[in-house]
Amino acid sequence: MTELLPPGTSTWPSSFMAGLHAALRRRIPPQVDGPALEELSRDLVLALEQGELTVALTPERLAVAQASGWLEGDASPLLLQADRLGWRRWLQAMEQVVAELVERAHAPVPKPVKAVDPDLSDRLNAEQCAAVRALDQASVVLLSGGPGTGKTSTVVEILARAEARYPGLRIGLAAPTGKAARRLGDAVLAQRAPLPCSTLHRWLEAGSHGFGRHRQRPLELDLLVIDEMSMLDLALTQALLEALPSGCRLLLVGDPAQLPPVGSGAVWHRLQQPDVRSRFGEGAVHLERTYRNRGALAQVAQQLRQGDLAAFAADLAALPELANLQVHPSPLRRFPALVRQQWIQRLQKLQVLTVDLDRCTEQELMAASRPLFALLEQDLLLCPRRRGPWSLDDVHRTLLGANAASKVERWPIGLPVICGSNQPELGLANGDLGVVIGSGSERRLLFQVVDPDGQLQVRRLHPARLRRLEPAVALTIHRAQGSEADRVIVLWPDPLEDGPAAEHQRRLLYTAITRARASLDLVTLI
Repeated sequence: MTELLPPGTSTWPSSFMAGLHAALRRRIPPQVDGPALEELSRDLVLALEQGELTVALTPERLAVAQASGWLEGDASPLLLQADRLGWRRWLQAMEQVVAELVERAHAPVPKPVKAVDPDLSDRLNAEQCAAVRALDQASVVLLSGGPGTGKTSTVVEILARAEARYPGLRIGLAAPTGKAARRLGDAVLAQRAPLPCSTLHRWLEAGSHGFGRHRQRPLELDLLVIDEMSMLDLALTQALLEALPSGCRLLLVGDPAQLPPVGSGAVWHRLQQPDVRSRFGEGAVHLERTYRNRGALAQVAQQLRQGDLAAFAADLAALPELANLQVHPSPLRRFPALVRQQWIQRLQKLQVLTVDLDRCTEQELMAASRPLFALLEQDLLLCPRRRGPWSLDDVHRTLLGANAASKVERWPIGLPVICGSNQPELGLANGDLGVVIGSGSERRLLFQVVDPDGQLQVRRLHPARLRRLEPAVALTIHRAQGSEADRVIVLWPDPLEDGPAAEHQRRLLYTAITRARASLDLVTLI
């Protein structure tokens, strides 16, 4: 899988896709063959690489699929789903996941040990109250909503009510990435006692030989809360369901307007489709009312949620001077000066805060590094893709020069870095951010990690211990899911236009914009 290439491109070579198609033709010879069928196969593979299980069903694609005979019979490779076309294997796997979640949702809810029913109307709206009480009737609750709609506050109230009604309830908090898990844990901790919180991979004890948690060794939980559900792909959801004991209830939380996961199969998007939501009854709750006043950021995010690219583009052109979203047109061939200036200032501040951290004792390190990690999370620079103009590679090559691809020893002190793999033995998850500290033989990487009990720790790690490490001056928008920052800069080298890529653009921009808590600078083409 790749992180958001331009539509129609692939990290897989054309020879691979041609070979895959040829193998399929040998296994199930088509009734009518030709370039059109190979093109359809290529489009379906590209969709999988972008996280989608289907492509839009055009008259041309329908004609090609029908003529091939690949839609006929239970063993046929293709399957129609409403106005979409996809690989039967993947679509049936998705429907099996949906069916299992619906079955779990309608399983009997245990009778409460204590009949506690506090009045919530003084601090929650009607939508939130419905969500809090949904767990009384449904063993699976879908809690959806955009930024600022009070999802986290609602989760805290759901947990408080569940613990009051079921003393000793074994509760776990999870998210697909380390950053998202840490945000969830911090948000819950701000309003109650800590709970075990980690990535789903860590909960499932992922390793080189698969998952340590499964049907024969299920999770020891009565209630599992999963945040940032839009990032959860089909394979990870299947592994989760394999590891859940029959009596464990689920609270699934997310924003359905965000990007699909990097892996294939957007489970949350499927669960949010009306025909599926209705099967969860009172267990499906969507929060509409917004509590955070985010000015122009909220306005344009709402337009993107509704799919109105024309209104979005018009509002960008008419933003007032003091709006918390500003547009900065720039020529594509010139690296934006705004980004260069912001990076120089940020690196200088980070470097000041790294002084002497390599000499701190373990007892001193937590307090001494707190300002550094706070600064690290104040700003985000986002790119829509890894390669091309204004891409992740372009940013790092421009701002770090020859050191961008060099070893850690040549990276500047204070450089933000990102862990590229799950390493539970170090307490690290794919996507965790750290900072380069020390010099020479004392060169180390400083990371904040959450232990299995949900406690935050700071660790100094030798660079050789990390299997995969990259600079993190910028992040792809996909990598930034689950993160927020006070100030966000988004590099956007693509024209805003309707067409086949419009839906992808809409979700991409929406996800980028909703990473900003206070202000956003959108760098666009002149």
